[in-house]
Amino acid sequence: YMAVIEVFNLRKSFENLVVLNNISFSLDSDSLLIIGRSGTGKSVLIKTIVRLLEPDYGKIFVNGIDVTSLKEDELHELWKDIGFLFQSGALFDFLSVEENILFVLENVRGITGEKAKKRVNEVLEMVGLPNINNKMPSELSGGMRKRVALARTISTFPKILFLDEPTTGLDPITSDYVVSSIIELKKILQIPIVVVTHDIEVMKKINGKVIMLESSEIVYFGDFENMLKEGNEYTKQFIKGISEGPIKIV
Repeated sequence: YMAVIEVFNLRKSFENLVVLNNISFSLDSDSLLIIGRSGTGKSVLIKTIVRLLEPDYGKIFVNGIDVTSLKEDELHELWKDIGFLFQSGALFDFLSVEENILFVLENVRGITGEKAKKRVNEVLEMVGLPNINNKMPSELSGGMRKRVALARTISTFPKILFLDEPTTGLDPITSDYVVSSIIELKKILQIPIVVVTHDIEVMKKINGKVIMLESSEIVYFGDFENMLKEGNEYTKQFIKGISEGPIKIV
């Protein structure tokens, strides 16, 4: 048995603002939702777990690897095995869909030529967008761009996937398409997925374990179903979207 992610006593601050404090958890399921209102450090948490941001202190293990002790070259090796979809999910505007994916295949995995083109077709198929290889990002809708970014993220054969607010800025129908793609990928790839979101529909569909962040700490860690059934004062307030409760917005 090996936990997918283990975090012990993690702290992260920016100058004198503490964003994450005393964060500890162990994830053994294949999906984790990180929820909480805007500005509670959700993105910071996933970026710190993979050391795109440096923690102040604490221990982090991903797939059994002690991430905190890695030297720079070892960290770059680790990153090859991690798929990370940034919130902006930005594609290169000046490259076609295919060129966008070829770029990461070559740079991350050194895959080129026919093998790379075959992989492009495979991943576009996986997100339900075959035959758009030659389109430019500007010709695609927001939802299609997000799904291409998702295809690009999985093209490099990651062992774990981090998705930062994958549905932000999308209307409910488009959002549903993106989430369906994510769930489909989870089935095909059989790898753990960590999703930062505050969209309740996304949570319902992805399910799994949940971490709720508030005031720089974890205020809930458990199963999503259980959170809906009972949860605690924090999760109830968050899900109902009401102002009464322990979460105070000053």
